[in-house]
Amino acid sequence: MTKEGEPMEIRIHEQLYSDGISDRKLTSFKKKIKKKTPRLDLFLVTLPLGPEGLLEVYWYPELLQKHYMQMKQELVVVGIATSRDEAFHLIEQIVLDAGVEDGNIPIQDYFRVSK
Repeated sequence: MTKEGEPMEIRIHEQLYSDGISDRKLTSFKKKIKKKTPRLDLFLVTLPLGPEGLLEVYWYPELLQKHYMQMKQELVVVGIATSRDEAFHLIEQIVLDAGVEDGNIPIQDYFRVSK
């Protein structure tokens, strides 16, 4: 959770998925995200901002808009892709890796994040 008056915090989960991006480029992307530097070729797969849902995909520049920056919660990035299609492929892979338990996909448990 962010403090009053601070911009939304974007945290990159240690169990990060990517679409075949080189380690060097991935490190560069992470730095740009931390500094909130715009990148037009970046899509982020995140845990949901709301109480429901599994995963969400955002075009990175969208998250730099005032509406998102004023949100008082942490955004947890679990995937980085260079296109929207690749971001949805990452979601498929994450869901397959997380598995299905009794008809539910345990995304929060898979990433061990408490809400």
